[in-house]
Amino acid sequence: MIRHPEIPDLLEQYMKSAGAEERWVTVSELRSFFRMDESSGPAFSGFLKKIHQGPYVSCRYKVVRIEKFQDTVPPYRIIRKYLVRERPAPRSHQVPDAREFIRQTR
Repeated sequence: MIRHPEIPDLLEQYMKSAGAEERWVTVSELRSFFRMDESSGPAFSGFLKKIHQGPYVSCRYKVVRIEKFQDTVPPYRIIRKYLVRERPAPRSHQVPDAREFIRQTR
């Protein structure tokens, strides 16, 4: 994340361009979409793993599932695909007035 602090914004752009709240993605799809070289792959995969483990404050998406499959062409690499889903918006709840709370408890 230190070398690529723009990764959360790039993921958001990618998801908005797809027009879906949920989508399977691979690191190579993200790299090719943004025309980035292979050196950016670890930053994308690291971030996707991070938002799989828990929420990331500046990103409104989460990874709900990771699946592995083997590539069908040499060198037969193991490829991970990530199910990225938009997190629900935080609920806005009103904090009760302290005076009202005191009245109710008496």
